[in-house]
Amino acid sequence: MTNEIVITDQPTPLAQIQKARAIAKEIAATVSHLIVRISQREYPTVSWWQSVAWAFNFTSTEVEVVKVVTDDGSVEYMAVVAIVRIDTGETVSRGSAIASSAERAPWGRAAFSVRSMAITRATGRAYRHSPCAIIPHLLKIEATPAEEMPIESLQPEAKALPAATTATSVTLERDRGDLAPCARWTKPSSGSSSVMALLKQSQLDEQIAGLAEQVSEIAKELGHKISAASAQAAAEKGSTSREDVRDRLVAKVATGHSKISEKKAGKK
Repeated sequence: MTNEIVITDQPTPLAQIQKARAIAKEIAATVSHLIVRISQREYPTVSWWQSVAWAFNFTSTEVEVVKVVTDDGSVEYMAVVAIVRIDTGETVSRGSAIASSAERAPWGRAAFSVRSMAITRATGRAYRHSPCAIIPHLLKIEATPAEEMPIESLQPEAKALPAATTATSVTLERDRGDLAPCARWTKPSSGSSSVMALLKQSQLDEQIAGLAEQVSEIAKELGHKISAASAQAAAEKGSTSREDVRDRLVAKVATGHSKISEKKAGKK
């Protein structure tokens, strides 16, 4: 037996919490605009979660998206999303979710919108089970993504809240084991119009990303190599709005499916 000290590369609990505090400080200073106020509480968007995950060297990836056959004729998708390490690809958590066109929701009833919302929900749930889930607790905000909140929860806030922007301090630095004020975190406007605008923008971005992935998958099936990023960039070129980008990608997906059908028909 010896008195040698064994040194490992594993971070200590104290080092991990210090890193989390440092990341929380940067998050509060840079991406607080990705947080929305709903019914007197602050909810992060999926875009906020993605920003936090990047700081932890994580990213999200689609594992599976399945269209579910329903008896009532509604469009329903089930999605599974994994959170992986950017450098190694190791999976650290997973999340699954379902979205349906039968829901009373702001994203509409088109199949691509329902599919995108299922992915958005699964992404948010996967992040909530990942190692970076400590950040919303440090910032004293909700962990549930704003996109998962039912549309009904936005209505009372629309009448009760003023349109002015509110600002509040967030505790960030260590002081006898607690957090002490060191930075000002400006909340986005709490008016209903700003909440809906932010949600709409986030949903549009998710729809565009999902459609770009579909274009890439269709291209591969047709024997072409087109990345999702390239497909999105092509749709954005000369576009007049994010809605225009989405519509262009929808058209590409529809055209791609038609070509696949023609290809299969030709083989028969």
